[in-house]
Amino acid sequence: MEPVIRNFRTFEPGQPARLISLDDNPPTCTMSYSVIEPGKTSSHHIHKWEHEVYIMEGVGTLHCDGKEYPVKAGDAMYIPGNVDHYTLNDGGKGNIRRVEINPLIAAQSGGAGNNGGAGTGEAPVIRNFADLNAQTGSRILGLNDGVPTYVMLYNGAMAPGAVSHPETGGHTHAWEHVVYVLEGTGVLACGGIDYAVTEGDAILVPPDTLHQWRNESNAPVLRVTFNPVASDAAEH
Repeated sequence: MEPVIRNFRTFEPGQPARLISLDDNPPTCTMSYSVIEPGKTSSHHIHKWEHEVYIMEGVGTLHCDGKEYPVKAGDAMYIPGNVDHYTLNDGGKGNIRRVEINPLIAAQSGGAGNNGGAGTGEAPVIRNFADLNAQTGSRILGLNDGVPTYVMLYNGAMAPGAVSHPETGGHTHAWEHVVYVLEGTGVLACGGIDYAVTEGDAILVPPDTLHQWRNESNAPVLRVTFNPVASDAAEH
């Protein structure tokens, strides 16, 4: 199977960028890219599914059930289901740029059609990549945070010349990856074919497909990766 590779720049500016959609047959989640301009907010709503969000740029405030949480570039956010929420760009640092991951039910149901309401009061989890440590490892959002569908990994800088799984030429597993390239340009070898990937690309790596990452450039490559929670219990 071929990967799906789609850059947010292929969409009209200001329009919703469905980077990984139901049409791509993702097994676990979809991905969208959005911009929140200064003084504006994301959609204000409440629904039964969760969001996971990674902020690439900007500063603002996440509002969840009437409480305020500061957020900034490099933050991963887990917003539980059944929580009234929106993000306000009030940080004075230009646009907020972010990617958002949703379980398939969000798109299958047509999305949230409300304007907020009474939530459970469950607090979000917000963790910056700079706060990762030996205990968290690369899991910027993991099972210990209560995520029900997928974990978020922050893949630290892949140095120039680096290759993943060099001894085996890559690896294969039963789950997919949904990846967003934060910085740099690299190569994804997938199913015996090389694909160029670059900053702003969303990538769906199919399950049960041999794949490997290579950095053949002169600058680091950074990624965030979303895996189904079953991957944390498997050998890989």
